[in-house]
Amino acid sequence: MALPITSLPIPQSTVRYLSSRNVVYLSDLLKTLPWLDSYNEESVILQMEELNLPEVHRRLLTDFLINHLHQTAFQAPQIGKKLVPIITFSSSLDSLLCGGIFPNEIVEFLGEPGSGTSQLCMQLAVDCSIPEMFGGRACKSLLIDCNGDTCNIRLNQMAKATLTHLNLIARSAEEKDITSKLTVDELLSKVYTARCTNYTQLIALINTVSKDCNYGAIIIDALATHFRHEFEDMRQRTNIIAEFSNKLHKLCIDAPVSLIIVNQVRMDGEGSIQPCLGESWSHTATRRIFLRRVSTDVYSATIMKGKRSGETANFRISSRGIRDCPAQ
Repeated sequence: MALPITSLPIPQSTVRYLSSRNVVYLSDLLKTLPWLDSYNEESVILQMEELNLPEVHRRLLTDFLINHLHQTAFQAPQIGKKLVPIITFSSSLDSLLCGGIFPNEIVEFLGEPGSGTSQLCMQLAVDCSIPEMFGGRACKSLLIDCNGDTCNIRLNQMAKATLTHLNLIARSAEEKDITSKLTVDELLSKVYTARCTNYTQLIALINTVSKDCNYGAIIIDALATHFRHEFEDMRQRTNIIAEFSNKLHKLCIDAPVSLIIVNQVRMDGEGSIQPCLGESWSHTATRRIFLRRVSTDVYSATIMKGKRSGETANFRISSRGIRDCPAQ
């Protein structure tokens, strides 16, 4: 699993600089440094000096690599082998997401009302419960509802469809034994929901969870709901959002959790659709995906930030949940 640079203890200005040069993951930076297999402080300094980086960013990255690389860079590949992504149940969407949503990253989905963001949030929450035997994370998820869009009946439908699917693909005796004992209630027992009606409740909840996070995924639907309308002082809002962003990054560093955040969109002065919460927030997520409705039950996802930027995949929302579009 690749560690996103947004989860590293480096300033946002350096993150922005690296992102502008298509350095999204720590591995992207390490590709330019052949000393990875023979760590030594002197070679770090010498080879960082050879990179075409402004002095301030080169110094900050050198300090980080010397102090942290021997702990994170060499352990990360071992950790990555044990952790699996959260799938969406759409192979085309999973492929676009390079396999799904991984631990230790912040993924942002955005779109207009009716673009499928809440449906995707509920699907991902249920999919966290898939047993490891079937390639799942088998972890608890926390779905934080800021809009009032979470529907227990819909979660139940998705869990039933998930259990049906697992029964269909079970082949070995061990797999069949697991599915014979698995129930919808057991799948849903790992899905926790919380309703936040203002931004102070949301921040307090994240603070509480951060103290001892035992969730595999934390899903916020939708973050912009309260930050868009509860502030008259925009400077105060910017400061609070920046502090909240830092809390999310720290949470990703401290625990193997996937942070999935829904953002809303707005129309700018030229009639173009833009993400809410401003420029500073745009650097928070490792990956940013724009969702839109194509037809009655067909939706598209386009990568706006991250690997495979600009690429698009279609998926379908059916009574069973997120699925692939029928073959043409």
